[in-house]
Amino acid sequence: MKNRLIQSRVWCARMMLALVACGGLLSICIAGETADEARQRHERVAERRGRVHIICHRGASEFAHENTLEAYRATFELGGDGNEIDIRATKDGVLVCFHDDMLDRLLAAYGDVGDYTWEELRRFPFREPGRFGRHCRIPTLAEVFELHRRTAGLIHLDIKRPGLDRAIAELLTKMEMWDHVAYCNETNAGVIVQDSRLRLCRYKGPGLFEDRGDVDPGVIAEMLKRPGDGLIVDDPRAALVALGRPLGKVSKEPVSPLPRRDDAPAAPLPSEQELIATLRDAADWNRVAESPAERAAAGERIVKRARAAEMLLAAKASSPEALAALEERVRNRSLHKDWQYHGLDGAMALRSLILLRAPNAVELARFTLWRDDPALEPVVNPMWKNPRSWTDFRVKMLIFPALAKHKGEATEKLCRDYLALSDEAARQLSPPQFGEAAKTLLAVSPRTETALELMHHRLRAVRGEAVFFCLRHANPKWARAALEQGAPHAVAYIVEQ
Repeated sequence: MKNRLIQSRVWCARMMLALVACGGLLSICIAGETADEARQRHERVAERRGRVHIICHRGASEFAHENTLEAYRATFELGGDGNEIDIRATKDGVLVCFHDDMLDRLLAAYGDVGDYTWEELRRFPFREPGRFGRHCRIPTLAEVFELHRRTAGLIHLDIKRPGLDRAIAELLTKMEMWDHVAYCNETNAGVIVQDSRLRLCRYKGPGLFEDRGDVDPGVIAEMLKRPGDGLIVDDPRAALVALGRPLGKVSKEPVSPLPRRDDAPAAPLPSEQELIATLRDAADWNRVAESPAERAAAGERIVKRARAAEMLLAAKASSPEALAALEERVRNRSLHKDWQYHGLDGAMALRSLILLRAPNAVELARFTLWRDDPALEPVVNPMWKNPRSWTDFRVKMLIFPALAKHKGEATEKLCRDYLALSDEAARQLSPPQFGEAAKTLLAVSPRTETALELMHHRLRAVRGEAVFFCLRHANPKWARAALEQGAPHAVAYIVEQ
């Protein structure tokens, strides 16, 4: 614990120096504003604060990738009032918006935002960029603030690391945007919450996105009766309709189109045999590293194996030897006391097997999802009072997103078997994934009958995911028919894109 505290303080000191040194980078997007424009902006901000306002969690991510300029813009185009943004800093001190502690869920990269310079970070592509393709990118905080300044938008600050508060406060002062900050998480907020210019609002209740209540008019109506100033949602449409506000049209063009760039040719992949050898070089998979140096070395080896698994996918490997090596890594994923490394090689190996459509990929996914392995005992963190199986969450939580690209009866059955579980049974397997199972089932069985089946599920989260999936694909007749029959109120949420 003492070593961790010292490391944390050293990290904070280094980050403060980097943030000061990179002050110019933080202001690259700040545009000029006349006195009259500033007055009108502050009046519009006050108007938003004075009415029931709708804040989108990480932006309106049904219309663009979470925490991107396009997602934040979509909030305002639809009629929302502001966004919750997640703030981190790069190795060279550039403040950016990105939620996760690890990059690999969203980006083709490993590690943390703070492990890379801004120039390095911006080169990593998103795994699922969505409709904006190569223009989908991590934005700087200055860009995000500028977008909210142009739209007189409200902001909910979620600062993910200590030591960033002073730089954020300076940027708010420089851009005259303190009145835009309506909400701020206390963790890591430091001088921000001590500043007299900060006037925080209060949500009417917990986030409606947590169980997809943000598409349920009954839940929204009850929430609107509560005291407080605003609602926080993943999608603002149902709340806006409930408030009698019109829905706007969402832009198709990126906020800041990236110039075309002639990238250097990709480095050639190692040979299949070299990658297989890397995957199988794992005699230490069940030896738990204890000292900081041993943990760091073990983490590097795990990442190396994870990269090898992804390279086999990139190479479209299909030999029995390659598939066997990947399966071996799934069954014998590496144990590590740091959750960022634990099981990462097994997770990437299973993802590769599913996307390669290996013959037994779905069966292996089922085995992994239902597994509660006694071998986990040495790496279970007693601080958390969760079932032992949750320690394997890195591999368990990528199963449904990967299976969404693996159509077939076996995938449909796995999804339905999971959706039939009780809450307690699902909790014994992993953090509950009913919503992800619903999305995957519709992805592999996009039919009116499937959507209606899910719209009658006992859980609101499942019903809500079915509605959102149909809204996402409202043009096909099957999706529109499902909405009209199973959730007619949601037809009003269809907007032009």
